[in-house]
Amino acid sequence: MSLASTRVLRRGEREQVAGRRIGYLVAAGLNAALLWIAHQLLDWGWPSFLTGAFDDLLPYVTVSLAATMVVHLVWMMWDPAWFKHLAQLGLDLISVVVTVRAWQIFPFDFSGLPSWWEPVARLVIAVGIVGSAIGSVAEAVRLAREVDSSPSRPRASGTGHGTAAT
Repeated sequence: MSLASTRVLRRGEREQVAGRRIGYLVAAGLNAALLWIAHQLLDWGWPSFLTGAFDDLLPYVTVSLAATMVVHLVWMMWDPAWFKHLAQLGLDLISVVVTVRAWQIFPFDFSGLPSWWEPVARLVIAVGIVGSAIGSVAEAVRLAREVDSSPSRPRASGTGHGTAAT
């Protein structure tokens, strides 16, 4: 529903919109909490396998969490389908960057733990990279389909067959 819409919502639609808005607010709040926690981890010394190199990854994590908060707050006010797909595509692309940087920086030291921890951590990051990339492509397709089916999209007149001038 757009901000300019003057259509009166029925009760079920109002409840659905209210539910989405509450969900967006909760998501923004959780991301704010995660952002605060991410900035405390090294000071807390937890988890023990996190190294000082996490400081190099932290700006990327910060951008990701802050962007997610902002998007959810905007969606509280305005969430047409095409815009949701566009914003989600942006968040997915940020996730690709963050996970690639996590792979490159790898701010973990598993020396005091079983030897399988490092390859498992690398595997989890690799799955995150691939999953975020696939999510980006899927979201781009959803966006293209939504824009293509938008009622405000200019349509060619006629049936698509050539017409002869008379």
